Amino acid sequence: MLYDNPDASLICTFKHDNALCELEPGATAPRQYDCRPSCGNTVRTDTHARLPRERADEIDQLADHAPQPIGQRLRTNANRLRTTADTQDATAQPAETLT
Repeated sequence: MLYDNPDASLICTFKHDNALCELEPGATAPRQYDCRPSCGNTVRTDTHARLPRERADEIDQLADHAPQPIGQRLRTNANRLRTTADTQDATAQPAETLT
């Protein structure tokens, strides 16, 4: 079963034994609010890489108008989102190679 998690910009291929989210015993679905990017159940599409980049651009615009300490934290967050997207681009495989 696949679970789309737009808030985390990923799809979860839920397998209980691999899940890093805090699960209850016998859970049959992930806890989407506790999604962790390093989980082995995560899958990203090209769209999942594009969305964080768009959000990073929005955050940079906010940072331009924020006081220095807040602006720096916003830019750090934007850079983290871009790193996630860059990793997706660098490790992406065509669907044909996965079947």
